[in-house]
Amino acid sequence: RTRMASFTHGLLLLLAVLLIPFLLNYIPYASLAAILIFTGYNLTQPKLYRNMWELGMKQFLPFIFTIVVCLITQDLLMGVTTGVLFAAYYIIQNNFQAEYKIEKRKVHETEVYLIKLNTNVSFLNKVKLKETLDKIPEYSVLTIDGSECNFIDYDILEIISASAEKAPDRPTALHLPGIKRVNISAIH
Repeated sequence: RTRMASFTHGLLLLLAVLLIPFLLNYIPYASLAAILIFTGYNLTQPKLYRNMWELGMKQFLPFIFTIVVCLITQDLLMGVTTGVLFAAYYIIQNNFQAEYKIEKRKVHETEVYLIKLNTNVSFLNKVKLKETLDKIPEYSVLTIDGSECNFIDYDILEIISASAEKAPDRPTALHLPGIKRVNISAIH
């Protein structure tokens, strides 16, 4: 459930593959298949499918396409690669341009920020938007306007939703006109 647990798990798997591969060959394939099926089910809960469906076809189709290709080819790398290419098609089709504009002004000693998202906001803008949101000072008013967006990538919606969840912890007023919040706790 934590990053450290994931790191430790990966490290132990790597050490097992490097140090005791001869013992790993004794594990029956049926047992490995059962573990993979159980793990796959736990990673893709029905809430995730509903969340992706609610975000629209531009999010849902690459997601489902990736899963279907993985299952048909039984090759994770092939499935992820084709899913990424399918998602890239939508990005290219939408001709993403400048990701957002930020305006700052003061109203009665309070800093007011307006982040106006442009027509298409892709995952390529994730790091820059996260850095911008982290720089917004406490005791300010932040509006992230997505009312004119045709496409907001799911990664961007996660960043905005995470920021909205942090807003009560730090004294910042947050308004999200035209932006669907996603339930990030249901996914991670």
